[in-house]
Order: sequence, then structure tokens, then C-alpha cells
Amino acid sequence: MKRSEAGAIFNELNDAFELRLDELKKEGKVPTGKYREEVLRFCGEREEEYGIEYFLEESTQFLKSETAFIRVDAVLQGRFDKYLYMSLCYYHLASVVSDRERITDGCKYLQYAMYFYGKWQGIREYKEWAGEKEKNEKNRLENARAGKEEKYIPVKCEIIRLLHARKPMGKWSSVSKAIEGIQHDLDIFITNEPKDKPSGLEPDNLDRTIKSWIKKDRYLAFAFSEAVAKK
Repeated sequence: MKRSEAGAIFNELNDAFELRLDELKKEGKVPTGKYREEVLRFCGEREEEYGIEYFLEESTQFLKSETAFIRVDAVLQGRFDKYLYMSLCYYHLASVVSDRERITDGCKYLQYAMYFYGKWQGIREYKEWAGEKEKNEKNRLENARAGKEEKYIPVKCEIIRLLHARKPMGKWSSVSKAIEGIQHDLDIFITNEPKDKPSGLEPDNLDRTIKSWIKKDRYLAFAFSEAVAKK
């Protein structure tokens, strides 16, 4: 590859990577500045300690060995930010070698930088999608539950009305007796429900259904407490 061709490829890759970093910075959700500071500190310490040539060789081997551990962290622990860290490390190495006219090596490092950035971005987008899907499913279930409860409101209101209307002078002796006392009228009410808005309640299960409602509905619980004698 001619030097001019390598330089053009390097500039194209470098511009593409910097564009991604600019987009992240504007987004404001990922502390790219913090990652870059850590990379510069990591690389600066080793360059000063080992010298540039040994630093480049040692860093490249180190990053290759780290790749396996990062995959494990991402798959088993759900920690995938190290992919971005790796990407920035290779980006820094590309800058270091390009300053020394090693453009071909710079292109190689930038390709690694783009690769690990792509891994990081892909996992990030998947996690965001999965989180949004979970949130939507939760909302759907809550709305379905709310809709199901809403269709029982007319029946609950009728129960409260019947408790007041059919309550004996001395009150009912138990919740079961109270339900038994309003059962006939409640069956008629359910039978005559609008066909387009049925509650779907089964008369045979009313006793159990009403008792479960009492535990969750404070208005129904209060109505029964007023209609049933305290023991």
C-alpha cells in the first residue's frame, strides 16, 4: 500500500471514530472524558516506564490478553464498558504510532478501535432495547390489570348498595352470611349486565371472589365492616 493511500485510510478511520466520540459526548450519558483520562494515564505511565517501542509492544500484547476476560465480564457479569475502554486504548495507540509516521500500524489500531467500539455500542443498544421491552411489558400488564379491575366496579358498587339495603337490624353475623344475604339480588344484577360490558363473574364463585376483593378494596372492606357484626 502506498503511503498516500495509507494516510487517506488512516484519516478516514480517524474521522469516523472521532465522530462517534463526538456523538457520545453530545448524548451526555457516557463519561467519555473519564475513560479518556484513564487511558492517557494508563498509557502515559507505561510509556514513561518502558520507553515507546517496548510500551507499544507490551500494550498490544496486554490488550490482546485482556480481550478474553472482557468477553467473560460482558457475558457472565453484564459489564461491557471495558469494550469502550479497549476501543479508546487502541485509538490512543493509533495516535502514538501515527505521530511516528507508522501509518499502516495506525490504521490497524484504528480498525481495532472501531471493532471494540462496535461491540460496546451493540451490547449497549441491546440492553437499552431489552430494558425498554421489559418496561413496555410491565406497563401492558399493569394496564391490563387496571382494565380488568375497572370492569368489576359496577358489581362492587352494587354489592355496597345491597349491603346497605338488605342489612338486617342486628347486622349479619359473618361475611359469609352477608354474601349469602345479597347473593340472589347480586345474581340478578350480573345476569342483566350490559352485553357489551360483562364482568364475566360466575355466580358459583362469588363468595370466594368477594372475599378476595375485601382484602384489596378498602371501600368494599369498609362496607362489610359496617354491615357485619364485630366479633
